[in-house]
Amino acid sequence: MSCSKKRKIIENKIFILQDKVADALEIDNDVDKFLDNTTLLDEWEDVIPDSEYGIFVIAILNNIRTKTVIGTIVDSILKINTVSKHEVSKSKNIIEQHPFC
Repeated sequence: MSCSKKRKIIENKIFILQDKVADALEIDNDVDKFLDNTTLLDEWEDVIPDSEYGIFVIAILNNIRTKTVIGTIVDSILKINTVSKHEVSKSKNIIEQHPFC
């Protein structure tokens, strides 16, 4: 299966999950209660790296569907490194120049 086809399948699964979560939270908007009682996110926890899982949960709970956020989640599931060496060195320079660091 091509990478683009895999991406579409995962994106669609994420959107379906977001719809299910939105429906559940519409009935009872207690997010803590929802997270304590749901198993909807369990299968995702096994495939998404810890570093992106929090972003995933926030995106699901808040129904965030931006191309950037969904793309980052899909990349992490497919284990695609989207940061080039140039971007890493550029970001290091920004961090080194940051006034709080």
